[in-house]
Amino acid sequence: MNPLRILVVQPDPAISSSMVSILQTIGCRVEQAENDREAARMLERSNFHGVICLTNPEDPDVLELLQLIRRKFPAVGFVLQLLSPSPEFREEALSQGAIAVLDPPMSSLAIKNIVSQLRNHSQSNQSQSLANSSMHQATSGNRNSINPVNGWLVGHDPALRKTLELAENIIQIDTPVLILGDRGTGKSSLARWIHERGPNANGAYVECNCQNPSETALETEIFGLLTTGPSGELLQRPGYLDTASNGTIVFDEPQHMSSGLQQKILRFLQTGEFQPVGSNQVRRSNARPVFTTREAISTLVQRDKFRQDLYYRISVVVLKLPPLCLRGNDIELLGRHFLAIYSRRLGKPLSDISPDAMRMLADHGWPGNVYELESVIHRGVILAQQGVIQPSHLIMMPTGNQPSARSLQGSTKLQSPLIRPLKESLAEPEKQLILQALEALSWNRQETARVLDINRTTLYKKMKKYQLLTEEDHVEGVMDLA
Repeated sequence: MNPLRILVVQPDPAISSSMVSILQTIGCRVEQAENDREAARMLERSNFHGVICLTNPEDPDVLELLQLIRRKFPAVGFVLQLLSPSPEFREEALSQGAIAVLDPPMSSLAIKNIVSQLRNHSQSNQSQSLANSSMHQATSGNRNSINPVNGWLVGHDPALRKTLELAENIIQIDTPVLILGDRGTGKSSLARWIHERGPNANGAYVECNCQNPSETALETEIFGLLTTGPSGELLQRPGYLDTASNGTIVFDEPQHMSSGLQQKILRFLQTGEFQPVGSNQVRRSNARPVFTTREAISTLVQRDKFRQDLYYRISVVVLKLPPLCLRGNDIELLGRHFLAIYSRRLGKPLSDISPDAMRMLADHGWPGNVYELESVIHRGVILAQQGVIQPSHLIMMPTGNQPSARSLQGSTKLQSPLIRPLKESLAEPEKQLILQALEALSWNRQETARVLDINRTTLYKKMKKYQLLTEEDHVEGVMDLA
């Protein structure tokens, strides 16, 4: 029986640590998100059987996440763990489709029962999941044979193809891999691609965010913890290296680790051994290590901000992902790739992107790289009704002085810009973006805030700033700010 993949949503790892530990102990594969926005992004990229959200009843955003899952991922079971009891909130969550709502205190028996419910929910929706899987596979029928989960790697750019060819050559070799690239270029997708095509594909895939501000918490997450229970018994909480044994562990932005923690990672790379926090016991893991970063670690080594011996160990194979603005016609190819995915997923009869809209995509600088392009096309599919995506359906954030993809390709001549005050230059595109979204969504503030990826209070303040408020908006906004 395949292990359940569960996404735990909680901004404070200390609060969710007990639940995560129990879930891992009973054989679940667990990933974590800090908030509902990050959870939505992770659901878009990976397949989960269930979501467990630890929240206060005063947080209404969690119900928006529940509605999103019911609408877009009906096969994913949703469970709420309330941090304080609330019969009213429990009723509301259950009425909107949550399969269970847990009140404190949390017990291992309750969590095991929840896992059983999530498994039953997943099995009852298996036929629908298989249908969705077939649909996604149909959208990925390009000559690169990239799994749709890793659709960001679609493209014919020579630098990208060279990177993928090198990755293909080292997939079966047990060696650390260092992946370099700007934010949004697809580092995580490439790491997962290596995992899924390698000898450890049947093992767990675990991502470790090394930017955790607490060194102790990060060390505990990686190596696990040996602690004493209420009755004096020793309790072992497994870490990422335990979970990823026979699989792959990804260390994201490892330059944020302290020198001491880097030394312990180096020992693991050299010997395959590590010690849980609070224990002298030596444990082993054969997890394949992959390191991803957007910084030049070689420069940090020269400035004594990263251990030289660790850098030599992790840089045996270096894979570089180029920024989207330098990938030529890949913008058009990726645009149509994401159009196929989201038009099918949202049930929209959209066939193409218009030439004018495609020129807009080519002229944009894409500071957010492929992630930004995916978000723009996703919003375009939401706003368009049928036919093709037009320029009015593309909502893109202003890039300031960021050069456009087309200008970097040398396909157009630079023109002298009209010089205006800086505040005016920055404000006008934002105002037009908000107005365009409001009109497209019939002035529904909640939906507009969701599409623009901001909260309703921020949207209200910006509408007030740009004099876009109606009388009804004034009343609703005051309630939001109260």
